[in-house]
Amino acid sequence: MQLPANLQLISLDKDWQHGQSYPPLGFTPFSESALGNGDSFGLYWPIGREAMEPIVVETWHDEWRIQPHFSSLAAFLKAHAQLDQDDEDGGYVDTPALADDPASPRATFLAAKELIARQDSVAAIALLEAALAILPEYTDALVALHGQYVRAGRIDEAVKMAIQAIISPPSFGGPPLKALHWLRQQPLPDAESDPIWRSCQQLSFSFGGSKENADYPLLAAAIDTYLEQGKLRSASTLMQTYAELMSAETVSFQERYGFDQAAFIARQIAVGAQLAEGGRDPARLWAVQSA
Repeated sequence: MQLPANLQLISLDKDWQHGQSYPPLGFTPFSESALGNGDSFGLYWPIGREAMEPIVVETWHDEWRIQPHFSSLAAFLKAHAQLDQDDEDGGYVDTPALADDPASPRATFLAAKELIARQDSVAAIALLEAALAILPEYTDALVALHGQYVRAGRIDEAVKMAIQAIISPPSFGGPPLKALHWLRQQPLPDAESDPIWRSCQQLSFSFGGSKENADYPLLAAAIDTYLEQGKLRSASTLMQTYAELMSAETVSFQERYGFDQAAFIARQIAVGAQLAEGGRDPARLWAVQSA
């Protein structure tokens, strides 16, 4: 994992441990611009981009959401330095304007939504693709891009976006129900294709409020298939999604499905360590830096 420049300018929690499934693995909080309500900004390494500098995200813990505001620590620090502490927002660092941070995933996504509302699909697609180049597991952007690919008749690409939206974490948006329903209508794939596509007819993506849910065994099997196929990015992405979904279930539900959060996080870390770009546990990075 690549450390960002100017790391010394923030108060990073180097003792942060991923004892819960939210915030996602790859996140480390810092104290600058925290409002004291339980939310915080932090560094986040997107899956498959661990060899690059992290982006800066904000937790919205009441919603179990992550908002990817800034494309880099440098962009965050610039916005933080420009704050007027006497303004009505009390110095809150919000999503930057696209002109100020052209690679901001959230600013790019919001601009794309405006273009979609104006029926400018070509420009919206370009912006959504740019957002996903920075944050491949950005569920909100994946859902939006899937819709635009369908509208443009780009079916092969729409299938890929639908699958990626389904396996991407709820903390980054969703739910991807439209993408799932659309995928069910596509011709059945061959036996060697994506496991989510093969099982989409059985997936409901309706969670909570029941004693049993057949989605979890299907998602767990898809993780195993991705690992067997050597698709570590897909496996890591779906593992984070599985962890977040299961963590929202009751303790008795988790016990019925054999979910142990600590053991699952350990497995996530082990799988992430196999990524060509490097592991996904910042705690290991800080240990190496301190040695």
